[in-house]
Amino acid sequence: MMGEGGAPVLRPMQRSDLDAVMEIERVSFETPWSRWSYAAELKSPFSTYLVLELEGRLAGYIGAKRIADELHIMTVAVRPDCRRQGWARRLLRAVLEANPGVVRVHLEVRRGNYPARRLYESLGFEPVGVRPRYYEGREDAILMSLNL
Repeated sequence: MMGEGGAPVLRPMQRSDLDAVMEIERVSFETPWSRWSYAAELKSPFSTYLVLELEGRLAGYIGAKRIADELHIMTVAVRPDCRRQGWARRLLRAVLEANPGVVRVHLEVRRGNYPARRLYESLGFEPVGVRPRYYEGREDAILMSLNL
């Protein structure tokens, strides 16, 4: 599905997207989620999973889980050749727009993932805590929150 004139398309993730999602997942994360995890998330009434298509090809995705008036960003990734072009920012804004009434957003980010941390800080997220050895039992996660 393409927008007019080859414009980017943001739409809900579907099971048919999972092959492309898994490709991006494998090159983006040391410990990728399983296809089963994504399939389960897509069935949850509390989850919002969106994909970004560029020129007919999946370029990125985001997943979030809503509980009452709070949203937890579960995952966000952009294909390596599409990074540093503002697509993750666009995905984050889209998932917020898809969840009206949210007053607080939370996420975890690797302590050493400085590009992601800068992005989140530029959107107003603030560090609020640390989960020691959260990633693979080795690297800390920085907890970040955004009050809307």
